[in-house]
Amino acid sequence: MRQDAPLQKKFDIVYVSIYRDEIKGEHEMVLENKYREIAEALHQEFPVVDAHLDLAGELFYRKQNGEKNPLRDHYLEHLRIGGFRLIVSSVYLRDDQLPEGGLRAALDQISVLMEAIDQNEEFCLIRSVSDLEQSLQEGRIGILLYMEGLDCIGKDLSLLRILWELGVRGASLTWSRRNDLASGCCKAGEKIQIPGGLSPEGILAVEEIERLGMFLDVSHLNDDGFEDVCRIAKKPFVATHSNSQQVYFNYRNLNDSQIQRLAERGGMMGLNGCDAIVGCVNGEDPLEMLCRHAEYAAALAGIDKVGYGLDFCDSYGEAEPRYIFAQSRHDCLIDHSHVPELTAALLQRGMSAEDVKKVMGGNWIEYFRRTLP
Repeated sequence: MRQDAPLQKKFDIVYVSIYRDEIKGEHEMVLENKYREIAEALHQEFPVVDAHLDLAGELFYRKQNGEKNPLRDHYLEHLRIGGFRLIVSSVYLRDDQLPEGGLRAALDQISVLMEAIDQNEEFCLIRSVSDLEQSLQEGRIGILLYMEGLDCIGKDLSLLRILWELGVRGASLTWSRRNDLASGCCKAGEKIQIPGGLSPEGILAVEEIERLGMFLDVSHLNDDGFEDVCRIAKKPFVATHSNSQQVYFNYRNLNDSQIQRLAERGGMMGLNGCDAIVGCVNGEDPLEMLCRHAEYAAALAGIDKVGYGLDFCDSYGEAEPRYIFAQSRHDCLIDHSHVPELTAALLQRGMSAEDVKKVMGGNWIEYFRRTLP
């Protein structure tokens, strides 16, 4: 738990769901005890999945900072409390690591992540359906590795095979920037849509990703690139951490047509928990906004196509080396141990327990059962 976040207060009837020092609105959504208790029970009985966490990068920086076992010390307890059984760990590269240092930085992250898994028997690397099933049966926390952007390979598509052999099982073509394969959806902080479809190498990359058996992620991809993917891709693709533009307009979110086409092709949409993507920028209540995104996507795409892809960024900022220690906060929930609050909110607003089980993890489990080798 963050040191600057006060302890959650329990009342006779309700729980205060969002930490008070960072609430952006005048009103907080309160959760009735019965929904909180149901959610906590569901999170322990059924697998919970986060389809996007920059875990590999966080572990790399924490190791650089001299920490001996950060996976255990910073993440295990929160993941256990939240009932998480699968984490999709991205390999994200900063601008200052590109282009020359990109491949080295990616390999460093993968190496540190594998070392951390070897160090902690509660975790395991997921390479196949059998790995996933064994992990669920044994009660371990599976980690599925994917590339958040392929900047590190440049135009050398043969490196995709190397990443596959290292355990990478998914990829997005780019982050929110232009590379040799595609354009990101916007410049960070500017919210300006960047035009331009996939390059010839990007088209070949989609084909090679599908040939190898990786899943393709379109979060961060621009509209022209999305159209190209729809034209080229033959397998279900996903948006691991994107919300609805209709609920809150941001180029990082998907419009209605994109959500529908993603769902029609058997893909999945992961609910992002970052305030600028959720729309908590002018005093909106975080839990209410998260629920609105989940409910809208479920109504549009179908309840079987929605899950959690929380993209918690504050822990990455805490891990990253910095000279100035003051840090702004952007996550709508404190950490993974507080995700049952979101589940409770969905229940309280009328979503059935059966549907909630799908959203909190069941849908992602079924998707990876279909797509992993």
